[in-house]
Amino acid sequence: MSEDELLSRRHPVQEDMPMQQRVWRFERVGWYVLVAIVLLALAGLFGNGPLSDAEVVSQDGRVRVEYQRLSRSGTTDSIFITVQGIPGQPVEVQLEGSLLRDASIETLQPEPQQSMSHGQAMLFQLGTKQDGVATLYLTLRSEHVGTLGGSVRAGPESVVHFSTFLYP
Repeated sequence: MSEDELLSRRHPVQEDMPMQQRVWRFERVGWYVLVAIVLLALAGLFGNGPLSDAEVVSQDGRVRVEYQRLSRSGTTDSIFITVQGIPGQPVEVQLEGSLLRDASIETLQPEPQQSMSHGQAMLFQLGTKQDGVATLYLTLRSEHVGTLGGSVRAGPESVVHFSTFLYP
């Protein structure tokens, strides 16, 4: 900028150029912040996107859980559980945690061969495919705000823990 553009004028309107430059700088910072928020939202910071998709696997590799790490209260969230078992023999899967207390299960597919409560947990008996893999797909809805935790267990050694943060 030239020196004339940086000086405050009195005619035809009184100006305060140093103040005007601070306002412009503040506006630019505001625009950058808004763009960053929109990009983070598109990336899944507030649910459904690469930042919120998560997967955990047990140490022995038998249990894998795919879930949403970040979500919103009142929305439907999916949990996909995969368990490696013995071909042709049912697998027992135990689901427990605050997830069961503060969320309602809306969908459970495929239908387990057996399901029962086991203290604070749910116990499902799932059939396996020819390759020994059993899958369970759950959709959950919660009006809770904050963190919901859960764990999936298929035997004493095969356990995974996961948690979801729900925005209001």
